Amino acid sequence: MPNDLRCVLQIIKEKRLKDHPGSFGPEQDICDITLWLNQKFPKSKALLLVDRLYTQRSREIVGLSVTGITSQSLSVTTIALEAFLALGYSIQKGSGDSFRCPSCFGRHSKHDAIKAFARIESALRAQRSR
Repeated sequence: MPNDLRCVLQIIKEKRLKDHPGSFGPEQDICDITLWLNQKFPKSKALLLVDRLYTQRSREIVGLSVTGITSQSLSVTTIALEAFLALGYSIQKGSGDSFRCPSCFGRHSKHDAIKAFARIESALRAQRSR
């Protein structure tokens, strides 16, 4: 699909669900957290780098970092991690081969960005109230 202007993660998600209906993938969460970060830090362009083990098939990650946000990049990674934890992810300290998930480059509508912001903020509020 060379002329497809959608986010690559949305294309991957669509193909995964077509081939394996009901299977889990982190694509939507990566997009939503990226869009959320870009709204919280509008002068920057966040790029979320998520690492997983090849054996992970649920809400587990082994590493995460955020690039593209020049000021306070370490604290932004902590903020992104908090968002993943609020969505039910866990950080696995394991050994084995890992891979980096594709990143979201922000090819989303404003409507998608608003939905993402609301979803992440809601998850964070729910986690903080526990």
